[in-house]
Amino acid sequence: MDTPPASHGTTHSLNKPVVGVLLVHGFNGSRRDLAQLEMVLQDRGMLTNNMLLPGHGTRIRELLSLGWQDWADAVLGELNALKQRCDMVFMVGHSLGGALALHIAAHEEVAGIVIMCAPLHMHPLIHLGVQIAKRFTPLVPTVREDVRDSDARRRYARDVYHWTAMQPVASMLQFLPTLRAELPQVTAPALIMTSIHDHVVPARDGQEIYRHIGSKEKHLVTFHHSYHVIMKDYDREEVFAKTTAFILRHASRAKPHKRNTDQTA
Repeated sequence: MDTPPASHGTTHSLNKPVVGVLLVHGFNGSRRDLAQLEMVLQDRGMLTNNMLLPGHGTRIRELLSLGWQDWADAVLGELNALKQRCDMVFMVGHSLGGALALHIAAHEEVAGIVIMCAPLHMHPLIHLGVQIAKRFTPLVPTVREDVRDSDARRRYARDVYHWTAMQPVASMLQFLPTLRAELPQVTAPALIMTSIHDHVVPARDGQEIYRHIGSKEKHLVTFHHSYHVIMKDYDREEVFAKTTAFILRHASRAKPHKRNTDQTA
């Protein structure tokens, strides 16, 4: 079971803008995936919400009936709640979380987005495997988390689901063509991260996001030492540093969100 949520951060001066960051983990992930990054952001004075996607952090069978729209609705709800508490809000997403962040940013105002190993196509064998497997079973065994650092893999092993639900994965794959079509609508400053040795989402997906996203200010970073879960792997410190620097750089000039300070009875 995952730990209860909350938005965390330091106490802010009334004269200092409140910078919020919504963190969104990937499929079969949990809050622990982005917990270290969250702590780094909090140390720099940001208000964070490391959200838990519906169906995650509990028994795997609770995920079986859920899919893309459930996750997108949840992310939008958390984003709107964080906007009420902050002057500006950034989104950080890994894998599925990155795809969801792109989708939401295509329709909602955000100060900036950090996208880590988000899928647009994924490896062709994954598509084929999902289509075949879901005809025969709702669940297939999870091989292991795609982390190159063996020490990190052992350290995080307890957090990994032993099973993967096929229908929710299929739901994500079915939405990817729509996501690709939405990319020109994303105009927020963007930091896009890929890994050349990613076994889940090929680096070319990140390169395509970079090419087609509508953001005038965009940056593409390619890592060469990690697998898919870059924020837990060999490049994690650089992931943290680049994410923090990107947010701090844009926080000073992003258009503030108007917070709702009305008090109702």
